[in-house]
Amino acid sequence: MSEVRVDNITGETGTDAVKFTKGISVTGIATVGNVSAGSSVTAATLFGNGAGITGITAGKLLRKSYYTIPRQSITNASFPNDDTPPQITEGTEFFSQAYTPSTANCDLYIWCSAGVRERTNVADDLGMALFISDQTDALRVVTEYNGYSTVHGQNSIITHKMPSWGVSAKTFSLRAHKANSINYAAFGYAQEKYGASTHTTLFIIEEIAT
Repeated sequence: MSEVRVDNITGETGTDAVKFTKGISVTGIATVGNVSAGSSVTAATLFGNGAGITGITAGKLLRKSYYTIPRQSITNASFPNDDTPPQITEGTEFFSQAYTPSTANCDLYIWCSAGVRERTNVADDLGMALFISDQTDALRVVTEYNGYSTVHGQNSIITHKMPSWGVSAKTFSLRAHKANSINYAAFGYAQEKYGASTHTTLFIIEEIAT
């Protein structure tokens, strides 16, 4: 196969676009100021923060990520019993994960569940909260009262939508209220049963926000 090397390619008038009727294949990195595609662009990797993306329907899926929340014993600690959001220093952290959005122009949908339970008689009300590292207040919190239950805990679920903050890393974390076990099986007081199958998951889904 032959090779052509040029410093610049322009259209017939010097200002109009060049049309490649048979397509163009780039094996290295192509750096351009603007790309206009009549049908589609296929690439293994697209560089940049996506801030200038236009003409793409909102809601298009960009990326799905998931992270395991393992079974564990934790120390009992509480969120204050008042009408303010839990703080990132309150309760007991049982999960953290650094995350970098793929673009600035997307929304993040976060979904997670965890078995928030007591192994011993430490509390009647249990809960968990979702945090991000640059914010003191919880993004979301859920609680449940178990004072009359023989299960001593619950499967808590948090869902949250937020805009991308750009393409830098921040850390999501989950903190428990009063529980002393996470993802233990519910047999009266929580117990270590069923092995790793009781682990749960945190999902992060990115969708175009344009």
